Amino acid sequence: MESSFNLRRCVSLTLGLSFIVMTVTGLILFVVPKGKVAYWSDWMLFGLSKEQWTDLHITSMVLLMVSGIWHIYYNWSAIVNYLRDHAKRVTLFKREFLAALLLNLFFVVGTFYNVQPLKSLLDLNADIKAYWERNYGSPPFGHAEESTLKSFTGYSGLDAVQAVERLRAKGLKVSGSDQTLKEIARENGISPQELSNILKPGGGLKKGESEGITFLGRRSLQELAEMGKIDLEKSLEYLKRQGVDADPAMRMREAGDMLGVTPYEAYESLKKASAR
Repeated sequence: MESSFNLRRCVSLTLGLSFIVMTVTGLILFVVPKGKVAYWSDWMLFGLSKEQWTDLHITSMVLLMVSGIWHIYYNWSAIVNYLRDHAKRVTLFKREFLAALLLNLFFVVGTFYNVQPLKSLLDLNADIKAYWERNYGSPPFGHAEESTLKSFTGYSGLDAVQAVERLRAKGLKVSGSDQTLKEIARENGISPQELSNILKPGGGLKKGESEGITFLGRRSLQELAEMGKIDLEKSLEYLKRQGVDADPAMRMREAGDMLGVTPYEAYESLKKASAR
């Protein structure tokens, strides 16, 4: 058993682990909705919001950068040796260095000039974000979730007092029209988008709510089973077949995200699976 702490090994392991975290967060940020859509729909993946995934990506980037610089320091001699020619002179014209430089230049310059296959990668990113926007919709104006209920209703042509009464009649907690939509939504466990739908004429009922299910995205599989809407065992089996590691506490929003569909489409799939 080693008796001393090896800082060099620790730096290498830290670099490797931070690289993994950066890769995971980078892939997730590749598929997240646009900011306005994510904040409006209160989009989450694995229990974390877009903002939290972004924060994690930034902090892990700092750790990767620091450990990377430290790693270069410990391996400086080896790196310099990579640049030495047969006469032991340092040169930037080594084939390996030029290949590495050209590869990096291709990704940097190719991104700005839409060179394939980078263009296809960026197009895929745009298609994914467009998918989320089609399924979740966009706010009526930028950062609408940050506006007060009074400002939002004024923009939408609604009466602020009636809006407060309408929300309270729906069983929501609202202290007044000076609260932001984001504050009201979080206090009641719904998204700003769902809050906006309630304020619309007709109550903003969506698929699923007509069956007596309000705020379907926040409902867990267990809750829906207890309401007699789905068969819990068959639903879990269906999700497992789709590659989703689900449990009774999984909420429909999370299930929809894992399946790549809206909570309402996920609910319809579970209903069909329960009927078999």
